[in-house]
Amino acid sequence: MAAGANVSCPWPNTEDDYELRDVIGVGATAVVYGAYCKPRGEKCAIKRINLEKWNTSMDELLKEIQAMSSCNHENVVTYYTSFVVNDELWLVLRLLEGGSLLDVIKHKMKVTNCKHGVFDEATIATVLKEVLKGLEYFHSNGQIHRDIKAGNILLGEDGTVQIADFGVSAWLATGRDISRQKVRHTFVGTPCWMAPEVMEQDHGYDFKADIWSFGITAIEMATGTAPYHKYPPMKVLMLTLQNDPPNLETGADEKEQYKAYGKTFRKMIVDCLQKDPSKRPTATELLKHPFFKKAKDRKYLTQTLVAIGPSMETRVHKASKKQPGASGRLHRTLTGGWVWSEEEDEDAEAPESDEDSSTGEDKRPMNELQQADSSGSEDDEEPVTGEKKPLQETRMDEKGGPQVINLVLRLRNARRELNDIRFEFIIGKDSAEGIAGELVGAGLVDPHDSVPISLNLAKLLEAQSMPSSSKAITFHLNSTGPNEQFDDKALIGFAQISIVD
Repeated sequence: MAAGANVSCPWPNTEDDYELRDVIGVGATAVVYGAYCKPRGEKCAIKRINLEKWNTSMDELLKEIQAMSSCNHENVVTYYTSFVVNDELWLVLRLLEGGSLLDVIKHKMKVTNCKHGVFDEATIATVLKEVLKGLEYFHSNGQIHRDIKAGNILLGEDGTVQIADFGVSAWLATGRDISRQKVRHTFVGTPCWMAPEVMEQDHGYDFKADIWSFGITAIEMATGTAPYHKYPPMKVLMLTLQNDPPNLETGADEKEQYKAYGKTFRKMIVDCLQKDPSKRPTATELLKHPFFKKAKDRKYLTQTLVAIGPSMETRVHKASKKQPGASGRLHRTLTGGWVWSEEEDEDAEAPESDEDSSTGEDKRPMNELQQADSSGSEDDEEPVTGEKKPLQETRMDEKGGPQVINLVLRLRNARRELNDIRFEFIIGKDSAEGIAGELVGAGLVDPHDSVPISLNLAKLLEAQSMPSSSKAITFHLNSTGPNEQFDDKALIGFAQISIVD
């Protein structure tokens, strides 16, 4: 601390009172700097958000500031102040010099042999217990984080664990009134960690969505990656919705690769990854799980995490060459629709070599909807979306021609009139995303509804191979205004796709 510094003075709101140092993080709309507050003689982090590139409403930005400023917990990143400099918003935050948990995972996997697991159970339990305490605080205050993952868990040099990047967090209820069980209908998060109910957008979701993401993060700490990490976003959505919940062995190179991890750890993951959110424990209940008896203190984390992590210089070097991420989030726009933005994703580093990129995570954006390169995976399936391959192999009808499925899309037009749009799907030729694109191109549906239409069309068609499958599916639309009174029966804010004979 500098001589004459005054830590009792409030955090200043002027640019001249801060000295910007190294870039420690880069996103599509923001750059994070290590900084020094001159009046206080204290280090901090400054997140500079370019307001001209901010592609959602200012309400989203204000919610981020509100969420940060209202939090006061040792396991939630500390917000000091914010102010505007020219066309940028500067958020002043506590600097955690240990970097993110993802930084440590990647560094350890690069320098050591982690074939049978990245961290021991005690380290995993210690970190996740701290994260759970932060989540318990969030949920008790009526908030959902909605993007829990290793990249959003920060480490202090003293072993402090804090949840960060909760700009996407949402107020679930007013004040502390959790009993009303309000649910959200917004589609935000990173697909690999996203709960099924968030993907489906049918009945909304609550704070239990964070518990699913927490379970995926537990797998990430053991294996180094989230399940389905190599697939593009649309494929991740379909695999999550169609498959049984993932576990440590999902995508593993060998069946017994992670056999060292015990029953209580696996049981904790199973408890978190229940597709029915009502069957998942709350953060408070999860803190009592037998697995967390293995948790140790912060000093243990300084030895098992902070000491082995990359240096600040290494992280600064990576940040300086980092490219804007392509696995960002879906955000609501000013018009009330949704857009996929490449924003603030710690995973989205530029490949260091061709070899790295061939084995690394597929970071293509949601709006490309391209087919994943799934070579070499034991659980590969045909992609259900994309331009390069059709939904299924070409099928022939009784006359030897391609099998055609007749469908009706029922939804309300701009004048709120109920319309039926009839179209054909040729198995082996058409793709769900291609059909959705044609409907948008013809001006029959709102462009913001392309993703939910393609997703649910693919889901409906895939289900036809199952006995007693439904011939119709009703789903939430993205183009509906924020003040709309949703009604799935009257198809207000919803649409329905059905197969007709």
